[in-house]
Amino acid sequence: MGAGMVTRTDDDTLREGLERMIPTILDKSSVIADIRWSRFKFSTSYDTYIVTVQLATGNEFKVFLKDFGFSVRPKDSPKQRRERELRVYQDLLTEAGLGTARYYGSVLDESQGQRWLALEFVDGTPAGYCEIEHWAPAAGALGRMHGYFARHANRLRACDYLIHHTADFFSSKAELALRNVSQISPHLVDRLANIVGHYAPIVAVMTSQPPTLLHGGCRPTNILIKVASDPSRVCIIDWEEAGFGPPLYDVAYLLDGIEAPILDPLLDAYRQEALAYDLPLPPKEKMKYMVDCFRLQMVMNSLSEAVVKGYKEKGVAKLVDMGDRLSRIVSGQVQ
Repeated sequence: MGAGMVTRTDDDTLREGLERMIPTILDKSSVIADIRWSRFKFSTSYDTYIVTVQLATGNEFKVFLKDFGFSVRPKDSPKQRRERELRVYQDLLTEAGLGTARYYGSVLDESQGQRWLALEFVDGTPAGYCEIEHWAPAAGALGRMHGYFARHANRLRACDYLIHHTADFFSSKAELALRNVSQISPHLVDRLANIVGHYAPIVAVMTSQPPTLLHGGCRPTNILIKVASDPSRVCIIDWEEAGFGPPLYDVAYLLDGIEAPILDPLLDAYRQEALAYDLPLPPKEKMKYMVDCFRLQMVMNSLSEAVVKGYKEKGVAKLVDMGDRLSRIVSGQVQ
């Protein structure tokens, strides 16, 4: 459905898929009378839709449909991303009771290019669209998620569809960043090589935490707050980059660019919920330092994708400048 076009074939295929999903969503006797599609206003990379399903009884419900067949931004390993998100919803989140969207099913027909994920539609607002003083529920929800899944580490370790954030993973991103920079901006390689050359102690700090389920790209736009049907509910969405590793990786993504004193109450909200599950966390000041280590890792992640995402010299130079600054901050404090 690239460019948002919905065809009759799409409509028929979705109807058939929803009829199979009905027992999961409603009772088996429910009959679909009509289906209406509309583009989701917060769509980013992938086309997403709100599908309103009207039943023969006159009742209706809404389904959130994510179309993995078309993305406006380049994506590495799109098949693995799709399968990862589906498995996280299907295998991990279903019984967790963490406020995430209910998994309804999927429609995968490669011959027609139909690669759809169907979820409960949660009518909320991305935290990133709200003032920062309203972000505490998002930080708290992340803490609950990390705390809950830290208790299931052995199960997560066996999930080969998750991205395992090990020392080798972090180091390999730094090496890949060097190769990417050498192709786009060779004159910056020496500066980045200096950072990578001092990276081992930073990797050791990042991997010192007990691992848990990671969202993997937990930007503030990926957590819904102010849910219309239940204002106390918080819903974490978009699990394509889900992983298994140190929880403060996600905290760095969520709170990237936020500094004290605004940072402190958000870290407090995260800590309160995570500690309720007995998730081991360092003191808050050490947490801030570790978050800076992960912010440096985020720079490495971005540079490691510079070629596939078509970054220009100016963008690469800006990232290397950020890496320099963060490297100086954390290298002087490695413990």
